[in-house]
Amino acid sequence: MLLAFWGLTLTQEGRYEAAVWVLFVAACVDVADGAVARALDASTPFGRQLDSLADLVTAGVAPAFLVYEVYFSSWGIAGVLVAGSWAALVAARLAKYSTTTNPDRFHFVGVPCPIAATVLCQYLLFCRATWGHDGSAWVCAGLVVALGVLMLSRVPYWTSATLMPGQFFRFPFGPGCVATVVLAIPFPRQAIFFSLVISLVAFTIQTVRAPRVATGVVASRVP
Repeated sequence: MLLAFWGLTLTQEGRYEAAVWVLFVAACVDVADGAVARALDASTPFGRQLDSLADLVTAGVAPAFLVYEVYFSSWGIAGVLVAGSWAALVAARLAKYSTTTNPDRFHFVGVPCPIAATVLCQYLLFCRATWGHDGSAWVCAGLVVALGVLMLSRVPYWTSATLMPGQFFRFPFGPGCVATVVLAIPFPRQAIFFSLVISLVAFTIQTVRAPRVATGVVASRVP
């Protein structure tokens, strides 16, 4: 939550790239905290509620303010609605997650909001590094819609439990993280957006082609 507040202040100052990286660090912290809590057997109802509140600010409000300032501030009330809808979608995702039982500890049902927020924010860096400008507001609006649908869908996505010892190479999440780090050495401002978009598209196609993957029978399909 403190990182998200820092990201908000950087956005207000017009330091958009710095804000994107701070929010990325916040997303990494969010991915790691669940694994750490499970490893220490320190998971509590208080911690789960606090985590959801932090996620609403980190993955919802801060990215919404960032994309509003960069892409939608000239759209008037329409820009407020588009950017604000991101925070609303994240809130809906968090409410759905907290009230739904998922028996498979290796997969989320729906794309986690920190990952979706990372894709949304990293679009700015990808465009600046690839084409030398901020990109299209219409494409960003399309990302808001597409990622919102994925967050509320039944598309399965890996949890941080797959990064634990003994599980790292059994699931694509671990090797995918390694590949992203390697790719980020020559392309630090493009690798994260590219890797996450490819993984989301691939997993969505897999779910459409094999619907049983999205019904909680995912672990049995892992070799």
